Amino acid sequence: MVLKPEFNLPKETSEVTGKDGKQYLQFNTSMATLYKQTYGEHSRFFFALKEARLIGSKCTKCGQVMVPAATWKCPMCGFAEMKEVTLPHRGILAQTAPITIFPSQSFIGQAPFCRGYVDVATDAKVASFLPSRLKTTTGIPRPGVFVKGIELKLVFADERVGSILDIFWVPMSEIPAKLRKKEPLFERELDFESPKLPKIKANKEFKPAYTSLMQLLKEMSANVARSKRSQQNLAGKKYRVGVKTGGGDFTFIIEKNKMGVVAGVAKKTDFIIVAEDPNVFIKWINDGSLTDAVVEGNLWLPSREAFIILPTLDRLPRSIRRDLH
Repeated sequence: MVLKPEFNLPKETSEVTGKDGKQYLQFNTSMATLYKQTYGEHSRFFFALKEARLIGSKCTKCGQVMVPAATWKCPMCGFAEMKEVTLPHRGILAQTAPITIFPSQSFIGQAPFCRGYVDVATDAKVASFLPSRLKTTTGIPRPGVFVKGIELKLVFADERVGSILDIFWVPMSEIPAKLRKKEPLFERELDFESPKLPKIKANKEFKPAYTSLMQLLKEMSANVARSKRSQQNLAGKKYRVGVKTGGGDFTFIIEKNKMGVVAGVAKKTDFIIVAEDPNVFIKWINDGSLTDAVVEGNLWLPSREAFIILPTLDRLPRSIRRDLH
């Protein structure tokens, strides 16, 4: 194994002062551990996933079902033999699932995503829950979609490698009636690319907020042109983002290190986002966060691609304040 240059630390020593006030000699070193391992007894479960099957292990004595099949010897019955059982491709969410917005290094590029525990063997007296990814066809995961007790449908990835990510669950209410009993159901058979926009009605109460927002956005656009930090935030980015609110619509136009805003949703946009209350954006301008609005369920996004632009937009008000105020 050849390490990258940045990992090849120079061989040197240096003196440091410890918390006890004494001097100590420290030296540079490194450690790397690369290895391969098997799934062991779990292999049988993951082989089944590759074949678009969902299996568990069931004790022939007590009837306990383990999902996934973590062992083939029952821990409750003196390690009695467990047999393979085919499990239904539907389940119940055991508890309301959290949404991961800020992932660890292992999941960079996958957020936002949802993980939950699914009760699959609902007819068994004792059964474990299957930890799985949860997806929705209505945009990115948001509060109120994956709540305890919701019925779910199992979906298999089109390309499977023998990983827990070969499967995920979708609310049964989002599955077309003709596909609800299909086993297996594959990802390609559902539409995740073009979710329907949430329906919002024009609300006179939001009109004053929308008028104020448009004025603030025009001021913000002018300030971006005066703020070097803001221009650095927008460097290399080109987006047309349509925004629909209960008070009125508008479009962000980001290009050439600048931000422009026009009333109404432009004919050509990269995507459209929705917030019933235009105050969501007023709060953002006044040191709030659009990312927080998504977490709180006040801002709807159609896809992960739409989510990627939020950190850039969230930096703009802060950059303007640092440069101009």
